[in-house]
Amino acid sequence: MSRRSANPAPIRPVRPVTPRRVALILESAVAPRRRMLEGVARYIKEHEDWGLYLKPLLADHNLQDWLDGWDGDGVITNAKGSAAGPVTVPQGISLVYCGGQAQSGHMPLVVADSHSIGSTGAQHLLERGFRQYGFVRYADTEWGRDRCAAFDGHVREAGYTCSVYDLHEPGGGPSGPGAWEQQQLGLVHWIASLPKPVGIMTSTDLLGQQLLEACQRAAVPVPEQVAVIGADNDELICRLASPPLSSVIIDDEQRGYQSAALLDRMMNGEDPPTEPILIPAKGIATRASTELLAIDDPVVVKAVRFIREHAFEGITVEDVAEQVPQSRRVLERHFRKMMGRTINDHILASRLDRAVMLLTETDLSLKQISLKAGFGSTSYMGAVFKRVLGRTPGSYLPPRGR
Repeated sequence: MSRRSANPAPIRPVRPVTPRRVALILESAVAPRRRMLEGVARYIKEHEDWGLYLKPLLADHNLQDWLDGWDGDGVITNAKGSAAGPVTVPQGISLVYCGGQAQSGHMPLVVADSHSIGSTGAQHLLERGFRQYGFVRYADTEWGRDRCAAFDGHVREAGYTCSVYDLHEPGGGPSGPGAWEQQQLGLVHWIASLPKPVGIMTSTDLLGQQLLEACQRAAVPVPEQVAVIGADNDELICRLASPPLSSVIIDDEQRGYQSAALLDRMMNGEDPPTEPILIPAKGIATRASTELLAIDDPVVVKAVRFIREHAFEGITVEDVAEQVPQSRRVLERHFRKMMGRTINDHILASRLDRAVMLLTETDLSLKQISLKAGFGSTSYMGAVFKRVLGRTPGSYLPPRGR
């Protein structure tokens, strides 16, 4: 019979695992940038805890000096640093940059896809039938120029031209009340000179609000004569604007999530990517600044207005045709000529816009969203998303368990 040892081997204590030390040097003065923190937090919650240093004091102003003196494992930053030159990352520290443009050509980047943002804004205005276009940008930012180039290219492909107006980014040039007033007078003059109606995109929501204020000064009605769309979907700024500002939804939460995922891989020994990781736009948050169609056919206008007001109630092409004093065949022909697509496609586009908004701005279930957007079922909504957008509705939701 076997006997247990009278003196069993002592149990060795388990050594605690020291968490990675990660600094989050993220400018979060505006709401969209704070969503990057939400994305980072979601990644950490789904994986393992990090020892976090949240925006250390003055690190964003003296990034190089701070990095040189810090004993940690990783950094996620969108800080511009100083004008002294490109940032050099010390040995043993992994760094991911998630700002608008990096200070170093070799720095791993996770950035918003400027081409997607500009093209999405252009398509939104094209769908409203404009023939004149403009873009207001921060000319001293790479991302401002890139968004403008994508917008301009998209409208030119459709056969139109674009007038561009340049301003300085706040802090990047002259500032103060006098400079603001001078900028507004310049915008007023530019707006007055444009042929109308005109659809204009701005490279940010702040610029969109500034443009709308200039429209008020110029006594140009919005959206009847000038329709304006911004980018960022900063809900507070968009609601403060008069009228409320439509905006391209930039997926900053996903940018933060993917930045954390990349940093985690790099801290575990993976080589950094040689190309930027681009985060595409999520869609459009449509508000009053673009809620009008620049078309001069009263029958088509009536049909479009009916679709806008009732698309989420399960209407059909027959329902639309009953609202206008023309046969369905004639209406279909006029509609396609003015809008560049069929009545049914326009109904589906309206439902898709609303579904994307509900997916990105609410916690409703897919079933609830399919009903509120007028699809009737999740399976039908999924089929339309896949056919038209090439994505599933679930891809617009925050990623889980990655």
